[in-house]
Amino acid sequence: MPDEPDGTELDGHHAMRLETGVALINALTGEYAHGRAKSPLGGHELVRAAADAIEGDGQVDLLAAERLRDLASRLREVIEALSRNEDDQAAGLLNRMLADSRARPVLHRHDERPWHLHFHSPEADLVQQWAAGLVVSVAAAFGAHIPHRVGLCAAPRCDQVYVDASQAQIKRYCGLACQNRVKAAAYRARVRRSDP
Repeated sequence: MPDEPDGTELDGHHAMRLETGVALINALTGEYAHGRAKSPLGGHELVRAAADAIEGDGQVDLLAAERLRDLASRLREVIEALSRNEDDQAAGLLNRMLADSRARPVLHRHDERPWHLHFHSPEADLVQQWAAGLVVSVAAAFGAHIPHRVGLCAAPRCDQVYVDASQAQIKRYCGLACQNRVKAAAYRARVRRSDP
């Protein structure tokens, strides 16, 4: 019997899908990014943001972009539940998403390339392909006891999602911009308190 996961690693395929899921969530959902309100996306902007997140130039039309936004919203719900330490709720959401995506492992081969594992049927459309792959990867992270590596930025007016790939696993912000905003605000508050 193989060893149980130690909670520190996710295989490369799942890690890449997790990063893509985070990019999709951040591009298509949320109200704030780095201290600023985000404008709602529609039309061409929505298509471009969705295509950029999945690196799918030319493959994403408006209907696909709207379906990808729905997928991103559902993935955000999972991340929000995990950030509140509501693992049972997150697992329930993931199980529903796995069922809805009809994810199932199948070996696939393109031209003369080696066989590799997909989680969607060969006839799946673009959104079904991404839904199956992303949901399986988030579930793999959850099952490997590393959901804490994905979180919501702790900075005010930022609800961006991040993946913490650091060894220490202490990341709290989506990036340096938010970390610096919080440090600067704390410094200004200390200065105000110390002024007579």
